[in-house]
Amino acid sequence: MQLSQAVGIEKHLQQMADREFEELHCDPTSSPKSNSCDAHYRSAIEIPLEDFITGLQDQVNQVQERDTYDFVTAGGERIRSGPRALWMQQAFEAYLKDYKPPSRFGDEQFRLEHIPVETIFSWPNYLRWRNAVCLVSLEGRSIRDALVEHGRFTGYKSDWPGHASKWQPFPYLDTGQQVVAAPVIRGLEHYTKYIAGAGVVIVGGDEVPDAALLKAREEVVYETSARPEYRDVLMRSKVRISLFYGEDTSMLPEYQDLFEPGGFSAGITDASMTANAKWLCFPGNPDAGGNPVLHEMVHTINHVVFEQLNETYFYERIYQLGERALDAGLFKPGEQHLESGDTAGIREWIGEYWATTVEGYLMNRAGFKNSHDTRDWIQANDPDLYELIIRYFPTEPWDYCPEVPLN
Repeated sequence: MQLSQAVGIEKHLQQMADREFEELHCDPTSSPKSNSCDAHYRSAIEIPLEDFITGLQDQVNQVQERDTYDFVTAGGERIRSGPRALWMQQAFEAYLKDYKPPSRFGDEQFRLEHIPVETIFSWPNYLRWRNAVCLVSLEGRSIRDALVEHGRFTGYKSDWPGHASKWQPFPYLDTGQQVVAAPVIRGLEHYTKYIAGAGVVIVGGDEVPDAALLKAREEVVYETSARPEYRDVLMRSKVRISLFYGEDTSMLPEYQDLFEPGGFSAGITDASMTANAKWLCFPGNPDAGGNPVLHEMVHTINHVVFEQLNETYFYERIYQLGERALDAGLFKPGEQHLESGDTAGIREWIGEYWATTVEGYLMNRAGFKNSHDTRDWIQANDPDLYELIIRYFPTEPWDYCPEVPLN
């Protein structure tokens, strides 16, 4: 890509970011979508605001307690599972068809269980949420938007710094194999480098080598190549990878009080997933261990893609396979970074089974993982898992980490 092309991309990215800023800060009552959504929910009955919020909270709690795909271990521990994002959208849509708060209510504040004390319920935030829910039905928009706006309106699970309602998303523009200057976004000036592909934005600060961003893009493109339809879901859900090159995630503006050394995945309402570029394998940085981009993207696909597309085939199988592999001694969990004083148990190990084994499958390098390190090993020793993996991930060969010679 020539310099003039890169400059053109950077200018376009900044224009896209500026338009996004304007849209985020405009009055939602002036949007033509509001009129369409007024009509969509015209049969709703008006009830007092506090009753509306309390009833909405009850709907959310019912979704969180739904146990259709939960897995109970032999020891009695319950692991929550299932497409809660889809269930939440369905609950939102049904509730809004039945009820609405008073028109143009003033800012109000009252105490409710599980809602941060400082939450102020405002008419503009209500409209943003209602319109986001409505546009999932009318235009097929991302469920992620409805969940993020619900957090903005009600404060639900938005009290941690990485909630997406607190940060403007980076625009998506496939740059090919070219690192360009990141658009300047308020509060996220730390990120000066940008690349995108396969529906995913990847950003890093000055300290992240260009080669790491290029490698991260290559990894995401390969990881999603068997199911390219997932890329549109990732893009519409504004999935971003925040690379860092240091000790832990605290060097990133969104996560200054979090100290994860390798990184973490993105839940559907999170601003980004994170990965330590030092742990990637790229020219000049040979690394024979695990790969946080591959690993955390597996989790992120679960949270963002599977939850929206209702991937029941996966939910009905994965935890049984994990428990069986642990009981048979096939799966050897790696070290997990947990809160001080916590220790990993079967809940954590089963939860990591899928991401860790897919990571090993994708890398396909003997010794890079404690178990499930090559495709041949997985197919021979954990064949049901192998069949599940190839349902979602590529079977084509990939020369991962040629910087480390084969033994």
